[in-house]
Amino acid sequence: YYTFENTLSYDRKFGDKHSLSAIIGYTNEWGKRETLGVSGYDFIGESENLQYIDATLDKNKITGNNSATEYGLISYLGRIHYDYADKYLITATFRRDGSSKFSKSNRWGNFPSFALGWRIDNEEFFKKMKANWISSLKLRAGWGQIGNQNIGSYVDRSLLSLWAQYGALFGARENETLYQGIAVRRLGNPDIKWETTESFNIGLDASFFNSRMIFSFEYYYKTTRDMLLAAPMPVYMGYFDNTYTNIGEANNRGIELNLEWKDRVREFEYNIGFNMSTIRNRMTKLNGGTPISDGELRQQYVTYTNEGMPIGAFWGYKTNGLIQTQAQLDAVKKPGVQPNAELGDILFVDTNGDGQLDANDKCMIGNPIPDVIYGFNVSMAWRGFDLSFQLGGTLGNEIFNAMRYYTYFPNDITNKDRDLLNYWTPQNTNTDIPRLTGTDVNDNDRISDRYVENGSYLRLRNAQIGYTLPSSIAKKMKMQNVRFYISGQNLFTISGYSGLDPEVGQSTSLSRGVDYGIYPQSRTFTGGINITF
Repeated sequence: YYTFENTLSYDRKFGDKHSLSAIIGYTNEWGKRETLGVSGYDFIGESENLQYIDATLDKNKITGNNSATEYGLISYLGRIHYDYADKYLITATFRRDGSSKFSKSNRWGNFPSFALGWRIDNEEFFKKMKANWISSLKLRAGWGQIGNQNIGSYVDRSLLSLWAQYGALFGARENETLYQGIAVRRLGNPDIKWETTESFNIGLDASFFNSRMIFSFEYYYKTTRDMLLAAPMPVYMGYFDNTYTNIGEANNRGIELNLEWKDRVREFEYNIGFNMSTIRNRMTKLNGGTPISDGELRQQYVTYTNEGMPIGAFWGYKTNGLIQTQAQLDAVKKPGVQPNAELGDILFVDTNGDGQLDANDKCMIGNPIPDVIYGFNVSMAWRGFDLSFQLGGTLGNEIFNAMRYYTYFPNDITNKDRDLLNYWTPQNTNTDIPRLTGTDVNDNDRISDRYVENGSYLRLRNAQIGYTLPSSIAKKMKMQNVRFYISGQNLFTISGYSGLDPEVGQSTSLSRGVDYGIYPQSRTFTGGINITF
């Protein structure tokens, strides 16, 4: 692996008010990775002296693998920045990138950007206002494009495999011979190209009261075109891996806000900060127009990506509690609705009102993308003592609790949730757990909103308290600085989610928010001493 970077810069001031800087550059990145592995089974013994491949009892169980990947990236870039009287700022950039991950016809991408800034506080009319409580005031706007090539190598061509299962026997029984076969493991896409994100933003930066208060506000609007994704392939196609493609276009828009206050009162210093961002995500275009299902769960799919919807929205049936009365049962126990339902089964909703219960009644039952992401940070110091902590969380997102789906289904041999003990019976109707049955003839375990939970949370991410010895004491100990501290991470989480951790992440880009049983973040306590000599 190597990176070869070259830049040439130019800075010049013209008179008292004009300032110009420019930079041009060329970068070259190349990398190659090779792997080699050998494995064996049934060794003679467990002694370290026998841990060699030749020490296996069955030579036919020795297997090996060897692979290599190679990639390269060439970039040409340039930037010009102009400043007039520290009032009007203009920046223009351009880069041209060429990646080996795409075919020759789509290898290169061009990505320009522009930014404007206006230092209002340096204008004469602003100074005449004598608004001394405003330390600085800047209005800014920008537009630009960036490229994404975050995919593996060779996705533009089909991948062949010589796996053992592709072999076949030929010949009569007494003369059977195993011939190794070869098959296409992943279908190539020679038309795949750069993903491009085009963004526009306008913002205001300000500080007040001798820069003790800092404020920043921004509105952004981003459109991502030719999104790169390994779209799930139908099983009947016979390919082991999904084919990468440019699936379509998505839009994100929202605001970002940052507010900070810092001050000193005699010997007490403190800093308080708050930040938040909102996001509205929509899939605006699907190449081919076919919705994409993902988040596989027992041969069903949890997420659904379609035009006009959030990416990876939860998709399934709506429910209306349990069937508690004979009247409710009579209303749904008929062909085309819930013909096998019994008292205590789940009551599913006919959302389109056509008198049938089928796949057409599936709808969006949750959105894994939060409406708001926020954070707080506080730090303070007094006479050698210091304290800092950071909180963060989300609002407005949902989680599909796949672990509940696994542990609530009684018809397989796995550990079950203790909530199942509260199952419905004619004597126990005040419950949301359906009746227990050896065969789920009502299909109670179909993907539905009963597994969707509120994913909002507030977490104390880290906190630290410390004490620094006075410098006079440290010097007597022949040291420059001595500080003791105790810190903790993930100290507490406030959340209504019933799973182990509301930060479930994603297994693929289209299955965000599906909790397959992620290992929870650990709570960590640390103590120590920092000494500077």
